[in-house]
Amino acid sequence: MAGTKIYGASDDLIEFDGDVRGEVDCYGTDDDGHPGILIFCSDGTILNIKYGKADRAIWQVVVVKEGTLFDKLNSCDDEDDNPHSDVAVFQPGLKWAYAAKEWERVK
Repeated sequence: MAGTKIYGASDDLIEFDGDVRGEVDCYGTDDDGHPGILIFCSDGTILNIKYGKADRAIWQVVVVKEGTLFDKLNSCDDEDDNPHSDVAVFQPGLKWAYAAKEWERVK
């Protein structure tokens, strides 16, 4: 098994490659101005992903909480990299991931 990588692609997609495969549309901020979307993974990892890292054409992946299979975060600082995104890397065994496109912090 290869594990899973989660990263941004183009300017409107979040890609899942490996044990969990697929893509989710993401368009910057939601209607309430919250940045990006939250990704909840079966191992307990929570990611916040948004486009426009440091006001450049780079996807930013922020690890809110590390789960048991989270391995590392490969940072990207170059718009010309492929992918032009930070990449969350997981050890083999991830079962699922959910994307929360709309979310609100409870105060």
